[in-house]
Amino acid sequence: MYHAKPLNKGDCDDGSPKQGNDVTGIRTSFSMIFAMAVTLWPFAASADFRKSDLKADPSGQFYCDETMDWCFGLAQKPSNAGEGHTPLLLVLRDGKEVTRQEIILGKRRHDGNGGWRKTGIWPHRFHDPQRRGAFLMGIVTTTTVGYSGGGASVAMLSLIRVDPTPGNSPTGTPPVLGMVATVPLEASKMIRACFSEQDAIDRHQVCHDEYDFEASITPLSDVGAQVDGDDAGQGNMPSLQYVARASRFPPNADLGTDSSVRPPLSKQEMVRAPDLACSFDAVFRFDRKAQIYETDLPIEGCETYLIP
Repeated sequence: MYHAKPLNKGDCDDGSPKQGNDVTGIRTSFSMIFAMAVTLWPFAASADFRKSDLKADPSGQFYCDETMDWCFGLAQKPSNAGEGHTPLLLVLRDGKEVTRQEIILGKRRHDGNGGWRKTGIWPHRFHDPQRRGAFLMGIVTTTTVGYSGGGASVAMLSLIRVDPTPGNSPTGTPPVLGMVATVPLEASKMIRACFSEQDAIDRHQVCHDEYDFEASITPLSDVGAQVDGDDAGQGNMPSLQYVARASRFPPNADLGTDSSVRPPLSKQEMVRAPDLACSFDAVFRFDRKAQIYETDLPIEGCETYLIP
């Protein structure tokens, strides 16, 4: 099960409309609101699992934890289908490679839109304070598409469970890897909106419609969820807090209408507006039997953002 918290207009609006054509400032203001929403989430951060950063090693080929105990990198191998390449996840333990595994990211419904795709290590991981048990790391897949006078990109996060239990020594059995969730991480889209000098005047020289989506994911405390002697109660995996926020500029931007036939923008409309149809909070819980997170997200209103 997952918990989704619907948003009201007040959840995304700070009540102080901003005027002018400084779109960068508008984006910064919305990011501040997003950060506040994450901070005010009613669940406490997990005392059992922590989020820590991974940093690039001197070679720039691997991302490692602060003690350099675990490092992760990516290589490529030709796809069995003969189309592109498949990522290989390389895992180092104490500086030695302990496993490499092909990661099947899956074909997404927007892959036929052209563009290009790149993969990279997510620079974070979720782990217990003792750093002994299974933990989560991730791979980010970004799909980018170019338009005439604009473009779009969508980044998806694939979370991977790493179980080091059978591989506590460099000569032991390699750690077990398993993909447990794939969720949207961020997306952006710019659509050309000026096709004449008059269009530029009508839009105060701001000649693109913009759509932005961003999400955060954080481990939660599962106090009292002990099951069959398992302290975490979920196969030693925490529940995850997922906070998604979407916005568009101008507020009446719509992919289904021609921007050139809209009335001129007023100064009051020169503001980035939250999109409540694609802004939500959710909690993912780990299915111990299926060994995956339940991430059936309410994203029916997010196609504008998540399909480049």
